[in-house]
Amino acid sequence: MNKIMTALLRGGIVLLVVACVCTMGVVSAQTDKGIEFPGTVLTVDLTAGKFAVKKDGGGTRFTFVANDATKFQGTGLASLKDLQRDDKVMVLYHVQGSQYLAISVTKR
Repeated sequence: MNKIMTALLRGGIVLLVVACVCTMGVVSAQTDKGIEFPGTVLTVDLTAGKFAVKKDGGGTRFTFVANDATKFQGTGLASLKDLQRDDKVMVLYHVQGSQYLAISVTKR
């Protein structure tokens, strides 16, 4: 009985290690690429460096943080100050702590 318990315990530990390694790979791939969020700009706060976007076809609304590394692309969009209410955008972001950090903002 003792040998069976030891084998089960070792098998469980190996399974746990394999699961952790696989999970880390998935999280890393998602973090490197980012998550896409298509929508319409609702507000822009230049002082705080934030902007809110409502998702196309749904009620989801995210407030994104833009920093010096955020890339702005599209006609007439060079920085956060060029972003305006009702602009159609695609935001590529990742979650950093409790914030949605914009990697890039593309005007559509």
